[in-house]
Amino acid sequence: MRSAAVVCYLDFDGVLHHHAVYRRRGRGVYISPSVAPGRTLFEWAGELVTALQPYPQVRIVLSTSWVRVLGYSHARARLPASLVGRVIGATYHSRVHGRAYDSQAMFLAMGRWEQIWEDVGRRRPTQWFAIDDDVHDWPDRLAPHLVACDGNLGLSSARTREALAQILAQLCG
Repeated sequence: MRSAAVVCYLDFDGVLHHHAVYRRRGRGVYISPSVAPGRTLFEWAGELVTALQPYPQVRIVLSTSWVRVLGYSHARARLPASLVGRVIGATYHSRVHGRAYDSQAMFLAMGRWEQIWEDVGRRRPTQWFAIDDDVHDWPDRLAPHLVACDGNLGLSSARTREALAQILAQLCG
């Protein structure tokens, strides 16, 4: 398991693009045109590239369902090249959580914050933060580590980008 001094736990849906993402055999992964007309996958990824550019020490751990559903390599490859090089792992790993349905069900039963917190315990980064739109039930003690997104706006929101800039300046000085 790889670690780094500063780790960003990154969700995709509701962060890098609108949250209304679906998967259909034969069509693949797409954003619902009826829920979010005109939206495209990873349309806000450039905002993260820009925000992280002054901080080359920040590494990314994927905390997205894309890893469990589509596989780590596929999920990682969907990111812009400058982000791909920063990715050091994912919160879900079949070697840790198993491939069997029961094992996956246990992982899914955890809240997103629990999945991340479990990974923090394994990876032990010096500093960490999460960018996510799944913000319910985060414990107060972990809330300072969360850059909360509106799932409709993700990183297109100026308020969210400002929160990200603040946490990066605080953690990376």
